[in-house]
Amino acid sequence: MGSGSCQAHAPRVFDLDDECRAVVIDPAGDPHRAIRNAAEGCPTRAIEIEESGG
Repeated sequence: MGSGSCQAHAPRVFDLDDECRAVVIDPAGDPHRAIRNAAEGCPTRAIEIEESGG
């Protein structure tokens, strides 16, 4: 199921594939806050953010 909400929050990071699933196209494409908003706004909770050390 793809709602497109991730694209609305971080359009340079997320896109929907042919099966309407969110895919990452550029992990650094939008500011961190926009990516976090996309994860928090995902209605299916399909986006998880892993913080990297360093």
